[in-house]
Amino acid sequence: MEETGMQIIKRENVHFAFDPAQTPRAWGHSGETFLFQCQDCYCGQLNEDGMDFSRMDMSRNNPATGPLYIEEAAPGDVLRVEILDIDIASEGAMCARDGAGIYQIEGCHCRRFPVEQGEIVFDKGVRLPVRPMIGVIGTAPAQGKVSATRPGEHGGNLDIRELNRGTTLYLPVNVPGALLSMGDLHALQGDGETVICALEMEGQVVVRVDVLKGRRDIPTPFLVTETHYITTAADPSLDVCSVEAARKMHRFLQDHSELDDAQAGLLLSLAGDLRISQVVNPAKGCMMTFPRGLAGEHFER
Repeated sequence: MEETGMQIIKRENVHFAFDPAQTPRAWGHSGETFLFQCQDCYCGQLNEDGMDFSRMDMSRNNPATGPLYIEEAAPGDVLRVEILDIDIASEGAMCARDGAGIYQIEGCHCRRFPVEQGEIVFDKGVRLPVRPMIGVIGTAPAQGKVSATRPGEHGGNLDIRELNRGTTLYLPVNVPGALLSMGDLHALQGDGETVICALEMEGQVVVRVDVLKGRRDIPTPFLVTETHYITTAADPSLDVCSVEAARKMHRFLQDHSELDDAQAGLLLSLAGDLRISQVVNPAKGCMMTFPRGLAGEHFER
C-alpha cells in the first residue's frame, strides 16, 4: 500500500496478451480502490529522442498494466469496474502511415502533440478539448491467449471513447481472480480510431472494483455512463459485430424493462444508436447506445 491509501499497480508490470496463465502482479478484494500506472501504446518508443517508426519494436505494442487478482472473483461472476479518475501526461504521440488505418497516406508521419490547459494543441491553430479514456481494459479469457491489440468478450482493446471518468464497465470473470488489466490511454479519440491511433498517452487510472454474483442479466462487456447504456461486440466482420451489439441491447431491454421483443425492437429503431467504436484492430468493434431511463428499465447497478 502507498501513501494514497490505495494499492498501486506500477507501469513496469505490463503484459501484451490477456492470458489465464498470466502471473498476478497485485492482489486485492472486492470493494477496494486501485491505481493503475499505464504506459502509452508504444511503450514510450516514440519520444523526444526518436520518432523513427521503422525502429519500433512492435512486440511491445499496447502494454496492459496488471493483472490484478481479486480474491472473491470466481468464474461466472461479473466484475464491476468504476472509473473514478484518469490522469494523463502533458504530451502524447500519434503516427499515421501507409498501410495502417483506412486512409491513403504516403509515407510515415510520427508526431507528438502537447496538452495545454485541457486542450490538445494540434496543427494550423486547431485546439481540441481532451476527453481522457482507456483504450485497453479487460479480464483473462477462459483459455488461450488474446493479444492486447484485440477486443473481445473479455474486453481487451475496446477503444470505446466512453471509457472515461464516471463510466462503469462490467466484465466477465472467466478464471479465478478475474485477472484485470488495463492500459492504452488516450487524450482524445473519435469513433472508429480511423488512422489506427488516437493521441496516445501515458498516465494513471483509479478504479473501484466489485465482484457481482449471479448476474447473468448483464451483457458483458457492458458500459453504463451518466446518460446511456452501451452494449459492445467485436468481430473481424462489421456485419457480425454490429448485429451482435444490437441484439445484446435488445436482450437487455427485455430483461430490464416491461417491453416485449417487438416493443424493444421498435424502440431501439427509434432511440438506439448503433455505432462503430473502431475499425483498425484485428477484430473490429461495434456498440449500441440507449438512453438511461427512457424505457423505465430497472437495472440494478
